[in-house]
Amino acid sequence: MTFKINLNDQKIKEILIKQNENFKSLNQKHQEFDRRLKELNNINFKTDKELIEVRNLKKRKLKIKDSMQKYIFNYKKSMMQ
Repeated sequence: MTFKINLNDQKIKEILIKQNENFKSLNQKHQEFDRRLKELNNINFKTDKELIEVRNLKKRKLKIKDSMQKYIFNYKKSMMQ
């Protein structure tokens, strides 16, 4: 008899942060970019440089999020076996 563990993505994320240094590093970068974006979003009139930084941070943050989702997907896949 096989038991399937139903873990949500947040729980898996917590597990991966503890068990996987690469995932932990990705998560830290994601948080750093998120903090910086919040800082920039609090500026009412952004300079061109700040607007470019916002755009670049969003792109980088999305790439990291995609990488993290792959780890989560692979973790779920391994739990199904």
